[in-house]
Amino acid sequence: MGEPYDRRAFLGLAGAGALGLVAAACSSSKKSSPPASAVSAETSTAAALPAGSDAPFDTVVSLMMENRSFNHMLGWLPGANGKQAGLSYPDARGAMHATHHLTDFQNCGSLDPKHDWQSVAKQYNGGACDGFLRTQPVGDTFPIGYYTGTDLPVTAALAQGHTVADNYHCSVLGPTGPNRMYAWSATTDYLEFDGIMNGQGQRPSNVQLSIFDRLQAANVSGLYYAGAEPQSYAYASKKYDAITRTHADFFAAAKAGTLPHVAFLDPDLDSIAETTGTATDDHPYGDMRRGENWIAQVYNALAQSPQWDRIVFVLTFDEHGGFYDHVVPPRCRDDNPLPGPDFKRLGFRVPCIVGGPLAPARVAHSGPYEHCSILSMIEWRWNLPPMTTRDKYANNLARLLDFSAKQQPVTLPTIPTYPAVQCTPAQIGNHIKASA
Repeated sequence: MGEPYDRRAFLGLAGAGALGLVAAACSSSKKSSPPASAVSAETSTAAALPAGSDAPFDTVVSLMMENRSFNHMLGWLPGANGKQAGLSYPDARGAMHATHHLTDFQNCGSLDPKHDWQSVAKQYNGGACDGFLRTQPVGDTFPIGYYTGTDLPVTAALAQGHTVADNYHCSVLGPTGPNRMYAWSATTDYLEFDGIMNGQGQRPSNVQLSIFDRLQAANVSGLYYAGAEPQSYAYASKKYDAITRTHADFFAAAKAGTLPHVAFLDPDLDSIAETTGTATDDHPYGDMRRGENWIAQVYNALAQSPQWDRIVFVLTFDEHGGFYDHVVPPRCRDDNPLPGPDFKRLGFRVPCIVGGPLAPARVAHSGPYEHCSILSMIEWRWNLPPMTTRDKYANNLARLLDFSAKQQPVTLPTIPTYPAVQCTPAQIGNHIKASA
């Protein structure tokens, strides 16, 4: 199923080197179909994307949160291929447990669902996708819990006011580290890192190329805005330290209309705060409502920016975090030789909301898309060469855009500013013990 484009704005491009559609990178014999009622929301088209230089946007802002699956957060969305109530999964002893509505926004009394690559392989279970409780202590059903739109009103407003990609997956059947590496470099050379990414100690990756190198070589502005434990500190080369800016810098640039052409933005990725329950990145055990506060702050800054009319905003999550999803991760093209997960298969689905004036309210079922689809869009827009096999063949996220749209910013609901509340000392002790 294709996406709508404004052909009127690009008449004559067929003879001027217009790009063809990127071939589908992945497929799955067990792929779930979207609800029939939602298919009508998309317009089928075989139209090719125009030349990137003719695209009606010149600013891409990508915000990547932490560790939640599509069903867990957006399975309630009307018209989306989501499932919440009515599923059941076996625990490590074979007892079945039903998916359930979560009413606790921190879940300090549970354990962070396992999401190391070996545990994710058990959750995938050869395509059965039924192992989410087999990697959790018996009796702890946190991984098959879910939130509704009422619970997360900011996310709900964005999902119902902009474009949701319900066939968007994380890049790797594994944890944060390799998925965030794929989001920048379309590859990874490490799977796990037990340290704290503070720039003072070891840096886990020797990868020498990222999208920022491609941007710099083409004289296209690009910056990374971050708080605690920035992704730039994963690279041993330290070459991306120089383009790392603060959150305050991001909000100031958005207000002034001076954001770079490409801006990657992360919340605080504070591993200590995640463990104690005070994080704002949606990683357990942080209060999900504090994540809502952060997302609202970012979106409102963009909505009020002089650059709004030229922005594509992507809100997504680095990986599924061990939470359930019913869609079988599809195959993809990759040549990563690193032992571990199957890099020729995408990870589980994660939420992806594409915002901005070119992203009207609808659910898009095409794809599959993944983190490298954001790279593909950036490479197409500024005529940059791909970095690896993965981003070369990843579906271009620009296929979700409607170039005829003039979507106004969504008015987000006003919600309280939620304070940081630590888990109890006993709970924190259990968290530390479980992660050791």
